[in-house]
Amino acid sequence: MNKRILSFVSAFLLYGVFAVWLLLPHKNKLTGIENIFYAFPVIASLGVFMLTRRYAASFFAGLAGGAVYGFGSFACSFMCFHPFASLVYAFLPWSFLPAAFIYKYLTTGEKTTGFISACLSLLPFLFFIGCFAGAAHFYLFPIPTGSAISAKNFVAILNPARVSADSFSLGFYHAPLGAIAIGAVLFCKTRRYWIAILSAVAIFLCFYKPILNIPPVLWLSFPVLICSVAIASGLEALVLSGKADSLWLLLAPAVLILQAGLTILLGKGDDLSLSNSLSGVSVAAVLLIFFIARSGLSLRFLRVIILYAAVFLDIIVITRNLISAIF
Repeated sequence: MNKRILSFVSAFLLYGVFAVWLLLPHKNKLTGIENIFYAFPVIASLGVFMLTRRYAASFFAGLAGGAVYGFGSFACSFMCFHPFASLVYAFLPWSFLPAAFIYKYLTTGEKTTGFISACLSLLPFLFFIGCFAGAAHFYLFPIPTGSAISAKNFVAILNPARVSADSFSLGFYHAPLGAIAIGAVLFCKTRRYWIAILSAVAIFLCFYKPILNIPPVLWLSFPVLICSVAIASGLEALVLSGKADSLWLLLAPAVLILQAGLTILLGKGDDLSLSNSLSGVSVAAVLLIFFIARSGLSLRFLRVIILYAAVFLDIIVITRNLISAIF
């Protein structure tokens, strides 16, 4: 079997098993069309998994990036509303695929290919607007149009374990959060300026009035998606880094230590201990990889075990906590 097909099928099965494991204990609370919630995180995660193939070759990095997008705190909030909104969110990363992979099918020059790719980058915005404008035409408003961004949307960045179920909080767990900084550096070094432009436009729309019946808070879907791809790139870089890159690795533990410190200062409740425990595991994992890289050793298999054990433990524990809060 083709390696790409095998990786896709493997990711599909892993995401599917995870979704069923999370939601099956609450099956009595899912009725009729709400059973789409079994499929929605799988579709969303697979879309990002496919998108990360453009920026990270690692299967586990892509798997983690997809899980952050499809099972994170922002994604879980969709389960508090009409399933239509969750499907739009789930298919959003798929609308990025033409822009990301068009270069494989064109024989034109680099500038022409870049221009075509840039034009295709508008497709996700057209898809997003078209879905909600079309729904409004049929008097379907899956999420209150006036839902605006507020401070509670950023709670999960500091403490992913303490999130209001329907708050659409930006959350990237603990271990993956440290990888965002490294992923952002990689995007800058490779001059992927279109990513910064898309993020800036989406963030502006988050603070603007509703456009074509799209709740402003939903524009956060774009930054969440971009950060999920950055996480995949950052995680792969952690595994592949050498001695010359070791100083860059300190970005990850620095971000995690800052997150833990702010959580202690601003946090409260029983969830604080859970969040700090997972932060400690994440910092320890990243520092171990830093010392391995600093010593000039490769030990990539050991790095994979250390890093992704922390990442997937984080994702499993926090997501289970989020689903329990919703149902």
